Amino acid sequence: MIARRLFVASALPLLAGLSLRPGVAAAQQQQPGRVTARSFDPVAAGATIEVSPLDDRQENQRLAAEFRRRLAAAGYRMGDGSAPLRLSFDSEVRPVGGSSPQRRDGLDRGPGSLPGGSDPTPDRPVRRGEDQARAGQPSGLRYVINAQLDERAAGKRVWQGNVRYDDVEGDRTRMLLRLVPRLTGVFGRTERGRGFALE
Repeated sequence: MIARRLFVASALPLLAGLSLRPGVAAAQQQQPGRVTARSFDPVAAGATIEVSPLDDRQENQRLAAEFRRRLAAAGYRMGDGSAPLRLSFDSEVRPVGGSSPQRRDGLDRGPGSLPGGSDPTPDRPVRRGEDQARAGQPSGLRYVINAQLDERAAGKRVWQGNVRYDDVEGDRTRMLLRLVPRLTGVFGRTERGRGFALE
């Protein structure tokens, strides 16, 4: 029994070292964005796709136009309500930090944040001050786009993707537009979660 305890005690630091490589952990902490996607079926090259936001806010109309531009540049044809494939999406901006701690890799570490509508700013990463953390105040915003591609005839999901980015307040539409290429960059394929930082 004593020998077993000694073995376990000596193995724990080694296992911890294997699971938490300092270089990897540090790189993840420095990347405020994350993109994930899952492919359920292949998307045929040159397929015709309707891009349809889940609500018609002006902001989402601009995002839809950017999705169409990016997908057309990738060789897909843009269609209307009769297209065999429909790409739908929604977007949101919500506070992060303070009483609902978030990691810079974009992973939630607590219950969801409150819905937000203030205008965010691009080009500057979120910087959490100790005073903000003590006061439990939000220290930045999380920009999110969720998208899904469905086949109309079969009524099945072909692909889905998510992109999120943590930043400070400013122009929310501009920031969301900057996230569209990250999502179309993994369109039709699986991405298990890749961090990134916008320049």
